[in-house]
Amino acid sequence: MRHHALRDAALTALLALGSVSAAPLTISAATPARAPQNVGAQADKKAADRPALKDYRVDKSGLAIKGYDPVAYFPAFGGKAAKGSKKITAKHRGVTYRFASERNKKAFLASPEQFEPTYGGWCAWAMADGKGSKTKPNPKSFTIENGRLYLFYDGFFGDTRKSWKKKGSAPKLASKADSNWRRISGEAPRPPVKSPPPAEKNPPPARKNPPPARKNPPPARKKTSGETKKGDGEGPDKTAR
Repeated sequence: MRHHALRDAALTALLALGSVSAAPLTISAATPARAPQNVGAQADKKAADRPALKDYRVDKSGLAIKGYDPVAYFPAFGGKAAKGSKKITAKHRGVTYRFASERNKKAFLASPEQFEPTYGGWCAWAMADGKGSKTKPNPKSFTIENGRLYLFYDGFFGDTRKSWKKKGSAPKLASKADSNWRRISGEAPRPPVKSPPPAEKNPPPARKNPPPARKNPPPARKKTSGETKKGDGEGPDKTAR
């Protein structure tokens, strides 16, 4: 009997310990549920906004095209590669762009997808070649086709823009590059957009040599006897015979 009593007492003690230890486990299990409130939704906001951001050609600060103005490449805004100003910037879906003027920045903010470079800013020729690869471009080597900005590698191995044009340019190569970019980044390529109309570079010159004024106008008609000035209220003298 004594042994049974001791056994029952030990079993009761163990059960008591188990019930006590179970409580902290319940508390510790509930604690991680609060973590997402501080970290979860906000910690990876950039990635959620642009999932392919990790595959974009940007520096550590998120700056794209090495600071070149994406808008300046388009004919309506100069059609040249131009460095942007550190004081004129805009951020779109995690990527930072610089602009040469406030006018260019305003145009970008009105339609960012129209001006962003294709394929995350990587070389278009490399993206179209084979299975596609992420090759650093030279911001000064570019082309605008179907309203899209394409950048190209230009370095020790040559200017790949020449290869792009030789092989048929966007009409023959863009679909391959688009497919490779989708596979690499998971991002669907942006459809071609209508490019802004180019500014008129050479308006018709003003006429420099208008016809000369007439040098010898006809002489004024001389008054005959009996005529008076218009409006003096008198006519010829009818009393004279």
